[in-house]
Amino acid sequence: MDRDYENLLPKVLVAMFPEAKKRQAVIETLSAYGRESFHREQHRVHLGILKLVWTEPEKLEAYAELACIDYRDLLCAAEYPLSSRRFGLREKNAEIYRKLQIQESTEYDAWLQQILLA
Repeated sequence: MDRDYENLLPKVLVAMFPEAKKRQAVIETLSAYGRESFHREQHRVHLGILKLVWTEPEKLEAYAELACIDYRDLLCAAEYPLSSRRFGLREKNAEIYRKLQIQESTEYDAWLQQILLA
């Protein structure tokens, strides 16, 4: 599913952090990622950080730091927690790999709905 990360990010921020002061602090932490020319897909990565922070709020700075080191690791943890841990599965069993990807996408979308409908 194609997601409009740029549109979703501010909505998720407001939903997760309704208090403006706290939200601004989170935005400042997130802004560590996006300062360098090699930082790709800023909105997607920020949303990935928020997804991981949903269950581990104390790790906001650690996830922001991880994104700055290698955003792909962050996206694997946030968007592909099942399939990214199964090295070689795509080649060995494409059907199982595809099912895991569908499950991951469904879970991500369910998380978004839970946040935005709360």
